[in-house]
Amino acid sequence: MYRGWQIVGVSFLSLFIHGAATSYLFGVLVVPMEDDLGWTRTELVLALTLATFVTAGFGMLIGGLFDKHGARTGMTLSAILGGFSLIGLAFINAQWQYYLLLGIGVGIARTGLENIGPRTAIANWFIRKRAAAFAWFSGGRAVFGFAMVPIFALIVERSSWRIGWVTLGVMELLILAPLAWIIVRRKPEDFGLLPDNSQPIEQGNDKAATPVDIEVSWTRKEAIRTKSLWFVVFAFVLTGFPATGIIANMVPYFTDEGLSYSLATTAFAFYGFGAIFGRPFWGFIASRFGVHVGMTFYGLAYGIAISMFTLASNPVTLFAATWPLGLIIGGSQQLQAQAWPDYFGRKHVGSINGFTILLITPAIAAGPLIPAAVHDSIGTYIPVFAAYAFTSFIAAGFFFLAKPPKK
Repeated sequence: MYRGWQIVGVSFLSLFIHGAATSYLFGVLVVPMEDDLGWTRTELVLALTLATFVTAGFGMLIGGLFDKHGARTGMTLSAILGGFSLIGLAFINAQWQYYLLLGIGVGIARTGLENIGPRTAIANWFIRKRAAAFAWFSGGRAVFGFAMVPIFALIVERSSWRIGWVTLGVMELLILAPLAWIIVRRKPEDFGLLPDNSQPIEQGNDKAATPVDIEVSWTRKEAIRTKSLWFVVFAFVLTGFPATGIIANMVPYFTDEGLSYSLATTAFAFYGFGAIFGRPFWGFIASRFGVHVGMTFYGLAYGIAISMFTLASNPVTLFAATWPLGLIIGGSQQLQAQAWPDYFGRKHVGSINGFTILLITPAIAAGPLIPAAVHDSIGTYIPVFAAYAFTSFIAAGFFFLAKPPKK
């Protein structure tokens, strides 16, 4: 098997295991932790905000190293750090311990396991099949949401939220770290191969071109000078608020709306079920119509889906609105990961990713915190969710303006 697809498999696992810690698993554990520790939702969600800033800052520093040396070492060390940090969360009793482990430990590990590491590796191993590769990679978190949320919810109900953190940490240490070291490599040329496992294209006069020759590469400095980069960044800033804000507060929102904890986690898994279908859906859109059209459609569809979710007023309509919301959010990781190598080539994709993630971070970091703070203040999430729908519609306009640049 072409090693590129094996790297996609490891990247899928990195989102399945580590990516769940700050999304689906956090959504399952936040209510039991609130009841047991006596902390407010704002205090609990604040760790996600800290983790996001740590991820962005660390990614800006080491993005170029992933371009130069590959993602193998970075992903392996990140899995080890993340695994021990998650296990440590089972033994916390003070807020400083919680922020240290989830905010800093897990935040640093996210750089190598969710953002810079997998995106750089996949971009280097695929060009023509990049949309499909990123679609498979980005499905890891959604599969956890559908398949594992009910299991972890049952574990929590029958034992403790602490067991949930330990279980995920052990999986990261024993499964993800070894596989990252064994499988991940820098680029196919190191093995005498071409991206996509392609063959040179005969051009006459005994000359041949490769996909690498055809793809135009931009440095980070060159990419920063284009309007397209800034339009895409600003659009992902606007969609970053709901992308993290809704998922982190979904189970508490359901319980506030009258659903029992078990029914709320079932609805949360239904959201993950929709996100699973979002991966092939957005992969098809991106490969068939291009990432530019895909991003524009994503902004419009996301605004509509959030509006439907916000207007739902009973358990039946909540369930009905949850699935399409998951379907649309399935495009977030896919399109953001694919935009930069498609627009600017793969040679400097690690440093470009590190720079753009730093810019998008404030929205991703504030996304979960704003709804939690508003809820603690006025007792409802509705005004924030309505605002998130509005920002998604605006993002669609900026995505439309962000046409692929020409060098």
